[in-house]
Formats: sequence, C-alpha cells, structure tokens
Amino acid sequence: MAKKSVLARPAAAATQTPPSSPGGKRERNKLANREAILEAARKCFLKQGYDAVTVRDVIRMTGLAAGTFYNYFPDKDTLFRAVLETRMNDLNAAMHAVRGEAYTIDSFIHGAFLTLFTRIAEDPGFFRLIMRNEHAVRTLFQDSVVGIPMRALKADLSDAIERGIFPPLDIDLMTSAFFGVGFEIGRTLSVAKRPDPEAAAAFAARLMTAGVQAFGIQQGSSARRKKGEVAIRGSLP
Repeated sequence: MAKKSVLARPAAAATQTPPSSPGGKRERNKLANREAILEAARKCFLKQGYDAVTVRDVIRMTGLAAGTFYNYFPDKDTLFRAVLETRMNDLNAAMHAVRGEAYTIDSFIHGAFLTLFTRIAEDPGFFRLIMRNEHAVRTLFQDSVVGIPMRALKADLSDAIERGIFPPLDIDLMTSAFFGVGFEIGRTLSVAKRPDPEAAAAFAARLMTAGVQAFGIQQGSSARRKKGEVAIRGSLP
C-alpha cells in the first residue's frame, strides 16, 4: 500500500522589523539630547543656583559635546527659561481650565489651589528649584514665567466678576493675594515629608473664599445703606 505523501508545512516567515528611517532616528536623538540637557540643567540649577551655574557645568553632566549643547540652547538664560516654561505653561493651562469651568467662588478658588498643590506634591523638586532661584525668576522672567500665569489669573478673575461669581473687587490686589497664598503654602508642601495637597487646598480655599465673601457682604451692605440714605433724603421736606 502506497504511503500517502505528507506535504511539509512551509516554515513560518520570520518577523522582520522594518528598519527605522534615518530621519526618524535623528529626530529621536535630537529629542533625547534636548531632554538630557534640560534634566542636567534642572539638577544644576537646583543644587548650585542660577548665578553659580555655568554652561560648562551642564555640559559636563550630560556627557555631550559642547557643540551639541549649542545646537539647542545659545546661552544659560535661554536654558533656564526652557527648564521653567514647559512645566509652568502646563500648570497654567490646567489651572485656567479649572477656573473657567467654575460656577461658584469655592469651586474657582478650591479647584485652582488643588491643581497647584497636587502638582507640587507630585514634583516637589521643581517647586524647590523655583524657590532656590526665586530672585533670578523674578528678575529675568517677570514678563514670561511669572507674568503669563499672573495675566491669566487676572483675566480669569475679570471673567468671574462679569459672570457674577465674584463681587467686584480690585483684581490686581486679588491676584497678588492668590499668588502669595499659593506660593507660601506651596513652599511648605515642597519640603514636607508627607505633603497633603487636599488638606492644603481646603485650608487655602476656606481662607480666601471667606475673605471674598466678606467683601461681597460688605459691598452689599454699603450699597443698601447708600440706597437707604438716598431714600431718606428724598423724603425730607
């Protein structure tokens, strides 16, 4: 009896990974180099402070060639700005979104503080970097790193007043008060062993909300008193 022929199964084709394009690899290398420089700069600025850090310090920590560094950043100021701006812009956008969605004083204030304090608790080193270099931040980047979030807060407060959420208060003073409370409580959180952003946000919100509401009550009382005085004068002979 003739044996049935058995057809051999074809060998499974080997899975081949298509070679990455030279352009794609080059872009990944560029991104990796830039991130390495930023991370090294962050460590240097935190440890030594802006004034003491040199470009050579950063280059030495990355292990890259000096020419490679200058392909990305022309000087120390530009590098320091880049270290700050990415995280600050992200934080500013997050707080702006929370404030824009708020429909009460408490949700406006508590939501913004909770967003800020949560970010600080997640990355306390970045906030310590700002504190370590506070003078340089305020002196060199008053219009950008500091100015942009302050202008955004002013715009959000103005919008909240127009929507009737806040009483008509001095926006410049309110902005300064918000920044002062946020910065100083943030300073405490950044060095705490067990930071509690929710408790910090609840405290700050209660403090600021009570103040804003008190101004609203005071203004309402003043308006009613003036209205009463006008009515009395009108009834006099």
